[in-house]
Amino acid sequence: MLDELDTELARRGHRFVRYADDANVYVRSERAGQRVMASLRSFIQCRLRLRINDDKSAVALPQDRHFLGFSLRVVQRGRRRTVEVLLSQRTKRNAVDRIRQLTPRTWGGTLESAIARVNVWLAGWHQFFGIVSTDQQQEMRRIDAHIRRRLRAIMLHHWKRQRTIARRLIALGVKPQSAWHAVYAGKKSTWALSHAPAVDHGLRNAYFAQRGLVSVAGLHQHKRPVINAPAHPTMALEQG
Repeated sequence: MLDELDTELARRGHRFVRYADDANVYVRSERAGQRVMASLRSFIQCRLRLRINDDKSAVALPQDRHFLGFSLRVVQRGRRRTVEVLLSQRTKRNAVDRIRQLTPRTWGGTLESAIARVNVWLAGWHQFFGIVSTDQQQEMRRIDAHIRRRLRAIMLHHWKRQRTIARRLIALGVKPQSAWHAVYAGKKSTWALSHAPAVDHGLRNAYFAQRGLVSVAGLHQHKRPVINAPAHPTMALEQG
């Protein structure tokens, strides 16, 4: 149905990308974007007799738009401009939601079984999103940190009693005074306690790595070469 749209965009000399019924057209300014948006709206509705999804259609900066889970950012390096591929805000929110589903704080299985579930998802997730720029390494570290905190909350839930939690932390190398203070210093929920310094120290990153937890930041560090596109677009015109 939309092959005719591709032909028309190519005829006009636009830079664009389309997947199914989602399309992005890249222009140099917001003014050009508004003009092209109006023209394409008329072409799609009058020539193709199709309806445009107004909720998904907008003229905006490429880094503010979501396309197949990604957004784009123009970077100036000296005289050369390149386009970097980023995780969209929606993708980051979806990742957090999926981690929450995989690691419920009331998880009744073993820590190893929870880690196995997370690892399967992480491998598939990074297989798709691993093409993002190396600048997204910090976002990958945030995902890793969130996973470890969820797993710490599961461990604390398993240990249940405050006395047991303190003793387990001491056995993991936390100073007794720090362990008892972290557990008994006011009423803390399991989630709040999961980020206490004593818990972070006892259930450190290496603790989970030794039990097989995959690091998405580690996967991204050894990913295939970065895909850089020649830079021209400054505005993204998206229609759905």
